[in-house]
Amino acid sequence: MPPAAHIASRGARVHLRPALVTMAPTMAQRDWERRARSKHRAGGSHASPWHHPHATWLTLIVVAVVLLQGVLYGRVHARSMRIQTADDEIARRAEAIRSMLVKQEDLREQVASLREVVVRMDTAVVDTLEKGAAAKRHSEGANRAEPTKTDAGSSVKSLREQQRILMDRASLANRLAGIAPTDADEAFFDANDAALQEIREERAAYGRREQMETAGSALVWSNSVKDAMATGAKVTWDDEDRVAKRVTGTNPRRAGPEPPNADDDGTFATEPKSLFASYLGRYGAGGSFLTPSASKAGERVTDGDMGILKDSALGRMGASRLDKARAGDNPHAYAAVVIMSCNRADYLERTVESVRAALGMGKQSGDLRSKFPVFISQDGRNKAVRTYAESRVKDFHWMQHIEDAPPQTRTRFRWDSAAYYRISAHYKWAMKTLFEDMGYERVIVLEDDMELSPDFFGYFEAAGRLMDADPSVYTVSSWNDNGQKIHVSDETRLYRSDFFPGLGWMLNKQLWHELSPKWPDSYWDDWMRLSDTRKGRESIRPEVCRTFNFGEAGSSKGQFYRTYLASIKRATRVDIEWSAADLTYLDGKTYEDSLRRSLESAAIVDSPTKVHLASKAAADSNVYKVVYNSEREFNVLAKRFGVFAEWKDGVPRAGYRGIVTFKMYQGRATVMLVPAPKAAVARTYAQWNGEQDVEVTLPAKLPVQLPKAKPVEAAPKVDAGADDGLTEEERNDRLTQAMERWWQYEAGA
Repeated sequence: MPPAAHIASRGARVHLRPALVTMAPTMAQRDWERRARSKHRAGGSHASPWHHPHATWLTLIVVAVVLLQGVLYGRVHARSMRIQTADDEIARRAEAIRSMLVKQEDLREQVASLREVVVRMDTAVVDTLEKGAAAKRHSEGANRAEPTKTDAGSSVKSLREQQRILMDRASLANRLAGIAPTDADEAFFDANDAALQEIREERAAYGRREQMETAGSALVWSNSVKDAMATGAKVTWDDEDRVAKRVTGTNPRRAGPEPPNADDDGTFATEPKSLFASYLGRYGAGGSFLTPSASKAGERVTDGDMGILKDSALGRMGASRLDKARAGDNPHAYAAVVIMSCNRADYLERTVESVRAALGMGKQSGDLRSKFPVFISQDGRNKAVRTYAESRVKDFHWMQHIEDAPPQTRTRFRWDSAAYYRISAHYKWAMKTLFEDMGYERVIVLEDDMELSPDFFGYFEAAGRLMDADPSVYTVSSWNDNGQKIHVSDETRLYRSDFFPGLGWMLNKQLWHELSPKWPDSYWDDWMRLSDTRKGRESIRPEVCRTFNFGEAGSSKGQFYRTYLASIKRATRVDIEWSAADLTYLDGKTYEDSLRRSLESAAIVDSPTKVHLASKAAADSNVYKVVYNSEREFNVLAKRFGVFAEWKDGVPRAGYRGIVTFKMYQGRATVMLVPAPKAAVARTYAQWNGEQDVEVTLPAKLPVQLPKAKPVEAAPKVDAGADDGLTEEERNDRLTQAMERWWQYEAGA
């Protein structure tokens, strides 16, 4: 390059360099901005959210939502507090209502107690009158002078004034309780005055009887009366408490032996009184508790007719579904099955499902549905029961019993409920319909609160053959009163019993024709247990129940349910061949001989702590007997062992000749409550018909010395005499609970 050009170039550079120096920062800034923009587009992790262009708006929205939720939650909380306050107020008012109801119930009980006091005052009036009359007779006999009547009259007047005050108090209590006096209340007080003469005559008759006993022959008293007299308790007795047989003697007022039926001179009828009379004696009722209509009825009819339900009072057939329901339409029918129902539709549904299951289960030959046609008998017009029976149970027959007039009870006791009169009429109507109108030979009676075992119908068919062949068999029952799970084990074992169990039972047409003319108007089951009705015949019962009674709610108010019925064990086996079962051991003589041998080999004990546990191989020979001398002693021992402590007309529940048999330790020990040789027991069928001496009966004579217990495999011993601070009853309760736990452990193992 020439120098000039070089100089010019250098000059240009000189002039250009300031420009380059000036542009350099601008390019660097652009590069930085370009890199910042690319980094922002890539979303760098180190970018702060507060540099987001919408961060402020988002913050405002979140704050607004939080404030709105706080307001809403505050309103909800305030509303919930108001609801809680209202609930507290409702609870407070409900408690106040409950307390008012309790006070009202207390007032009603006071009214009832006042009524009882009025009756006692009436009795005191009669006693005072009788004392005055006795004093008069004594004075006439001693001084032959006319006695003064001031004292007796004043005492009677005073008692009358007290009675009127008590009646006024009863009316006042009624008003305080908000109860308007009813016609029944007025009739009650009227009946008290009307029955004074009846009480006086009754007391006079007893006085004449006592005089005859003292002056002439003596009567033999039953053990129950002896026990009550020994304890000094107040005794209320009637003819049934005395043995009908009179010791040989003469009437001091007559020549020769006294006739057996002289009603006016205080002699005793040889026949027991009616069922109603026995209930009056049991509960200590007197004539003042009879309604006027019952008193008039008692004047019109004889004692033997008292309490009989006439066919004219049975009622009539209502709606029904009875297509092809007669015995002629079912040629293979063995027995009709009737489910007695009233107003418990939920219970009825459960029972119907159980009957259906039993008809389709078990190893029984033939078609069970054709052998056992089922009827639902409804008492009354309950809509729920009718709807269920009429529309949802098409495979069973249905009939409805309608009463023509409400029943009238003969007393004002709480136990004498009209429900028992309706039940008795319903039972007679249903069985009359099935036996006489439908033509069946046997009827199985169920209630609407029962669940059946799988072999229920096979069991009844097998036991029914024995009932038809043996006239000493009364009925066949599916129930064992001592069938709690700790007292039973063998599902194939059957027993004979003097006690009519009921609760799922069968009778034949021959027995029905005998019972129908004298069927009672109330308490039919206890009437079936009377000696005059049973006539020495025995019922067949199983060791393990074939029914389970789940009806805690009913006319009996759940009596005994929690204590005994809730723990009943129901048979569950489906492999029992009842059609091939050998039941010859239930023959009367064979059964009695077997029982006698068991009694002779049994060891005597008096407490469950002395019953030993044997191995399964030795269980049949591990037998014990507990001896009792009276009904009261039996009740003590029965409670000690945990079995039913109740008697009906001289027969304990599940008893045979007074002997009650049950198991312990899951069948590895057999225990028998046995009456002492001199104790009175129920007469046998042969004795009732005069075919056997009264003295020849079970139990056999007991040894004088108590034998020692047999050496068996014993459970851990319990020292009954140890000083553990427990009473004998508490110790036995603990032992029973331990047995129950052992049974559950054994079953689980």
